[in-house]
Amino acid sequence: MKKFAIVMSMVVAILPAMAGISSGWSSGLVVVMAVPEVRTVPVSLAVPADFVSVPIRVISDQKNTALAYEETRQTIELISKKAKDGGQFRTSMGVVSLSRHQGGFGISSGSWNQPAASAEIYLLVPFSKDRDNIFSAGAEAAKFIEALALPGKARYELGALQLAVENPEQYRAKLLGLIAEEIKKTREGVASQGNVKVEGLEGSVLLRQADERNVELFLSYKLSLSIDK
Repeated sequence: MKKFAIVMSMVVAILPAMAGISSGWSSGLVVVMAVPEVRTVPVSLAVPADFVSVPIRVISDQKNTALAYEETRQTIELISKKAKDGGQFRTSMGVVSLSRHQGGFGISSGSWNQPAASAEIYLLVPFSKDRDNIFSAGAEAAKFIEALALPGKARYELGALQLAVENPEQYRAKLLGLIAEEIKKTREGVASQGNVKVEGLEGSVLLRQADERNVELFLSYKLSLSIDK
């Protein structure tokens, strides 16, 4: 008796860019960002995204390091407060980078300076009847940040927009049901007898960006079917 294992789908590495970010509300739910990567498992669930996530990098060009730190903090607080007061957006803190102010001379570019402080904050723009795609949501975010009077020598840079979903784990049961159907079809198509082994179902629900409005949710799993001959 020989056993042949037929691998039906490959394991997918969990992408760092799919990390969750806090929603900023007291509910404790997590907002997860999608990335435009290729899905390499056969089973997925297409759903409309809940938000457009707009990364905002805040930079202070103050020469004094202490002033740069304080100015960056003030700018982050300003963005958070204005977003909360307006009631249209959510915010979530990202990476904060603090260092001593540095300067120098570059051979090709002349003098250069590295900011003493920079921080990231995510502006989460919910979809609505008037904001029904990533373009309109991104435009609203740009108008919001452009209208702010930033303190001192603070400035900002907008990062790449991404679709986001609140609490993707709510779709786990439906995904497991779809995977169970796929397993049934696989057994019927290959052989009625055999042992099915599934690995990876305990992993997080992952997202990929499908288009300007929708995402695909999936689990990174491996399905194998062993047939005795």
